[in-house]
Amino acid sequence: MVPPHTGIDGVFWKRHNVESGENLCSGSFKMFIATTRIRCLCFSIFSLALVWGSQNRCQAADEQSVPIEQLSKQLSEARQQFDFGKAVRVLDQWIKQQPDRSQLYYLRGCENFFAGNYRQSVKDFDRLVELEPARRQSLWERGISYYFAGDFAKGAEQFADYQNYHDQDVENSVFRYLCVAKADGVKQARETLLPIENDPRPGLMEVFRLYEGKETPQNVLEDMQQTKLTGPAAAGYRFYTLLYVGLYYDAHGDDALAVKYLAEASDPKLLEAGGRRISRYMWDTARLAHQEISKRIPPAKN
Repeated sequence: MVPPHTGIDGVFWKRHNVESGENLCSGSFKMFIATTRIRCLCFSIFSLALVWGSQNRCQAADEQSVPIEQLSKQLSEARQQFDFGKAVRVLDQWIKQQPDRSQLYYLRGCENFFAGNYRQSVKDFDRLVELEPARRQSLWERGISYYFAGDFAKGAEQFADYQNYHDQDVENSVFRYLCVAKADGVKQARETLLPIENDPRPGLMEVFRLYEGKETPQNVLEDMQQTKLTGPAAAGYRFYTLLYVGLYYDAHGDDALAVKYLAEASDPKLLEAGGRRISRYMWDTARLAHQEISKRIPPAKN
């Protein structure tokens, strides 16, 4: 959730991509514009290796240390293969050599989240904030990890902080709702829903009205089906609608419908169809939500 804050060496960290011609400085897109996860993070990894490579050579007296350039290559390979466990292990080695490099904790926080290591992800993002306090307000990833780790009060606080950073993001408002609903109930979540006036991405204001209680899931899904958008734009509309309808049902205690819509949202074919219109980070969020809620559904009897 950005406007993209700038990481090491000016690398932009973004959650969502913007279609051609849209203004990257537009307030309504600041939280959601993201490049693909592999390209951005691999570029950041490469930058880290260049900046710190010479420093690492000075540390190479320790025969057990692995050169930073080699770790960078291993991490890039792990990410390209979506091998989150391997990526975490590589970052473990890297952090042992450079324990005060804040961006490494960001990278490991993301990889731990993708691997389902929610508590470890939270610890990484917390350490990032300790090293770089200025990033606290914009760190939406931390809020999502809090939510999955069951730290709902802290998640709600993180999303409330983000609202002060960028106040026209439906996803931020919705995730705070989800945290409050888990901690204090749906009534309290609805009464304290963070206000949003203009998120221009297709389908997101319809999602917001759902969480306000002004629309039903069925109406929101019908709007999605009736869209005149085509191609990646239609796939993006479909993804975010399915994701947040699924999470809505989870918050309201209907595991079966939550799993149904999250399964559709996390379909790899939908991700492929959406291209730059679907954030890989949020697609993984849908995948993990489907995975976790499915555990609560008893297996069908023969």
